[in-house]
Amino acid sequence: MVDNVIMDERMALGFKGGPTFSTDKLAMVNGQERRLQNRSVAIHAYVWSFTNTTLALEASLKAFWFDRRGDFKAWLLKDWSDYSGTLQVIGAGTGALTTFQIIKTYSAGSNPYQRTIRHIKAGTLSVYVDGALVPSGYTVSDTGLITFSAAPGSGDIVTASYNFYVPVRFEGDHFTSIVDYQSQMDIISVEDLSAIEVVP
Repeated sequence: MVDNVIMDERMALGFKGGPTFSTDKLAMVNGQERRLQNRSVAIHAYVWSFTNTTLALEASLKAFWFDRRGDFKAWLLKDWSDYSGTLQVIGAGTGALTTFQIIKTYSAGSNPYQRTIRHIKAGTLSVYVDGALVPSGYTVSDTGLITFSAAPGSGDIVTASYNFYVPVRFEGDHFTSIVDYQSQMDIISVEDLSAIEVVP
């Protein structure tokens, strides 16, 4: 379960990271390698990267950590390196289908990866059918599912543009602050703070 609690976007700048897979590798005696993919879904992981920051920012971050009770409650993070989709194809009409899950596709041409997008930033979603903006006539759930009141026509391509958040939780039930310079007590660092994506 993810609370719709959003970390302040300016504070979110302090987190760096991105997608991770899990692959086991086994080296054979003949020099060949066998690989086993443990999961097909990429999990995004982040670490706090700001050092020598202000007491005010550290206090805000700590207050948010307390609010989430450390690892216990999931929340929404803006990944400043990847937070939007532009005219992403989310499906094709059949004349009867009314629901379309928002996704984002990453492709280098041969092996595309589709990422399910569930948490859309309010006021950023635009939906198009065959390139024409659809200003109304649909709803979007808090899991990124678009439902049309009237089904798009058969073969009509449904696309969407949006900004989104990543559902995460803190990784580690501890919060470590360090004063780096005794002569500058208003400068402080936070160490070993990380967050990991949660998948419903």
